Amino acid sequence: MAILTGLARMLPALAALALFAAPALGQAYTVRGIEIDATADTAFEAQRQALSSGQTRAAERLIQRLTLAEDRMEADLPPMTAQTAAELIAGLQIADEQRSSTRYRGVLTVEFDRRAVSNYLSGLGVPFVESQAAPILVVPVLESDGQRRLWSTPWHRAWLDGGFDTALTPFIALGSRTGPDGTPVGRGLITVEEAGRLDRDALGALARAYDVDRVAVILARQGGDAVRTVGAMLVFGDEGVTREDLESVAAGGGFAAAATRLVERREDAWKRGAVVRGGEEAELSLTLLFSSINEWRALQQAVAGASLIQDARLDALSRTGAEMTIIHRGTRDQVRSELAARGARLEEDEDLGWTVRPR
Repeated sequence: MAILTGLARMLPALAALALFAAPALGQAYTVRGIEIDATADTAFEAQRQALSSGQTRAAERLIQRLTLAEDRMEADLPPMTAQTAAELIAGLQIADEQRSSTRYRGVLTVEFDRRAVSNYLSGLGVPFVESQAAPILVVPVLESDGQRRLWSTPWHRAWLDGGFDTALTPFIALGSRTGPDGTPVGRGLITVEEAGRLDRDALGALARAYDVDRVAVILARQGGDAVRTVGAMLVFGDEGVTREDLESVAAGGGFAAAATRLVERREDAWKRGAVVRGGEEAELSLTLLFSSINEWRALQQAVAGASLIQDARLDALSRTGAEMTIIHRGTRDQVRSELAARGARLEEDEDLGWTVRPR
């Protein structure tokens, strides 16, 4: 291949990079916000019961996140036990601890071992999703009494506190990050009027500030016992900006319930397209195209971290490209979708065959 001419001289800085470092624990395997509360005869027993119950509920929530309800029913998935949950956990954190001589309370964040969860579900024959979609920045607009507000509203707080960044379809709340001076990132970059008209310049500035290529403006109105939403998302790609209308929801239970319903529906759609059925593997030869060491690193991490790619072999390397052979599970479209979520573009080129480029 012309792109790989002169491979005899490898770049030391590139060759020094580990091709297939073990992927970090995916955010999708972290469950936050598990409230625990138990009372017993002793403080120790109360803590033990609270942690055991919390870990089990976290494991149940994770399994529901990764699988479809019909697949769980088809496999006759057994109830989660405290022992099984403990075997799946890689680590946990406890916040807001409160204890007395007979009661223990707190909020758990549980990290699960990706390989252990995979082995558990595979052993039970339950298809599951192994990767997250590309993150979406949420610009939450609240309409109340004929006025629209963007910051410091119950709708905004629902997204800030929801922990949706660990969903299969991660949602990042506007203002969830702060600058060096403590100011929420995005304040001053967009007005509520610009959000309402989907101003591409303002939303593009937010996308760059949060390092995402998807920004969703979601309007909420509360009427009676229900919160109703309508929204649209702009996707900023190499070939321009595209718009996608989001599914509207009506949810009782307030703003947090409405945000949760939106995320769950998006997750369900992602799972239906990304779930891998069957364990057959396929081999694919790729040409990775890049113009800098940073781009090579990014492509390398995209491939190395893709859950559908079981193995990869670096066959050749030059200053602007690399030949690689991968072994993958799932369909070609599923691999393409996962790489796209990781910032890489899988395409078929007339001359080069299958290529991977930065998005």
